[in-house]
Amino acid sequence: MKDSYRDIKEIFKTDFSATTVEITTVELEKGLTHCIFLEIPDEKFLLENWKAITNSIALNYQKHLETSFEKWNVYLFFLTSQAIEDIDLKYTIENNTFSSRKIVEDASLSREALIKKHVNNELTLEADVIRSESIDFSYDPLIYDVLKDKTIKKKNILPEQLNLAYDELITKFREEE
Repeated sequence: MKDSYRDIKEIFKTDFSATTVEITTVELEKGLTHCIFLEIPDEKFLLENWKAITNSIALNYQKHLETSFEKWNVYLFFLTSQAIEDIDLKYTIENNTFSSRKIVEDASLSREALIKKHVNNELTLEADVIRSESIDFSYDPLIYDVLKDKTIKKKNILPEQLNLAYDELITKFREEE
């Protein structure tokens, strides 16, 4: 951590006094991962403060990390003692890509369990692991015959076209039996 680092725990005592902060690092093959656990009082606090908390972590903690790996691997756990009723809030927080990976979880889970679930399972996968055996692909001529003249695109899929193709496949498979 660079010299200009400000103690995030002290900052949180002042700016977000309703939270409890615990920071731990996890050593992985490629470097350190920083896990910041924030016990928050309730859903209302989360709704009103998650962006400010994220910004404070980025400004006062993350930017002072030394390696690129560390900067890209900050996990911010928002721990609640009650289930979050607003599923959209949880979705918004966890899918926000600014600064860190944000996770909303149950405060009763141990720190070790949270790290195993969210850090180890996602970061220990090696990019250079290659399947050792090949899998042969063969197309099904029946399916090909039904779909060869159909244009099915991700955009503007007409349900009628899909239903017709599906019905035709079902009919052909039944005829084959």
